[in-house]
Amino acid sequence: MVELLVVIAIIIILAALLLPALALAKSEALRIQCVNNQKQMLVAWSLYSGDNREALVLNGGDTSPTSATAHLWVYGGNHGDPETLTNTQYLIGGHYALLASVQPEAALYKCPADFSKWTVTDGGAKVLEIRSYSMNSYMGAAGANLIQPLQQDLGYRVYMKYAQLAADFAANRFVFMDVNPGSICTPGFGVDMNGQSFIHFPSYLHRSRGVVSFADSHVETHKWLDRRTMVSAPVGDNFIPHDVSSPNNKDLLWITQRTTSRN
Repeated sequence: MVELLVVIAIIIILAALLLPALALAKSEALRIQCVNNQKQMLVAWSLYSGDNREALVLNGGDTSPTSATAHLWVYGGNHGDPETLTNTQYLIGGHYALLASVQPEAALYKCPADFSKWTVTDGGAKVLEIRSYSMNSYMGAAGANLIQPLQQDLGYRVYMKYAQLAADFAANRFVFMDVNPGSICTPGFGVDMNGQSFIHFPSYLHRSRGVVSFADSHVETHKWLDRRTMVSAPVGDNFIPHDVSSPNNKDLLWITQRTTSRN
């Protein structure tokens, strides 16, 4: 009996030592898959531009529940619209998504570490959100081309052609951002270029890190340093509000430096 207890104790100790390592390995595998997702999204983004005389795929937001013609890279409205995060046609439907012809897999738009759920109707069942990524709101978001574009700060460049990016240090301009599940709404990732508040928050699901892809086709995993960057939706709400003040936030500065530049 004593020997059996000793063996059980040894097994418990070994399990306690191995579990953190296994958890770390699983977390790393999810991060790698997220990186690969964004690499494939960058390929689709680049192919679209190459097929359209270097024009960047259109970005922004639209509150209409239907679309007769694809006019955004993927479709989506504002917070509170369940279709935005539950309707896969918004990602791969020919009437909704401009990238559907070059990237027809809905699964690529979902970070594997994002298990957040969305309530479809009041009192109804919750379903997994279908999208975890958004695009830099200063890319492809020309007001003349969109029904309800995000509002850009005056005086900053909105990139509409790849040549504009190439001339403005493409390696330092992010395209896709892994987004905090409570901040997912429009296809565009809003950035306050004054660096005082978050319009949308980045994801921190990869052990306080997020995955970010850039216009020169490289993808980074970036560690966030300020605790204010790593927030969750208020109790009772599905989403984090826009324009959350966060002055002197190093992470916000890092994002603004990689978003755009002054005209």
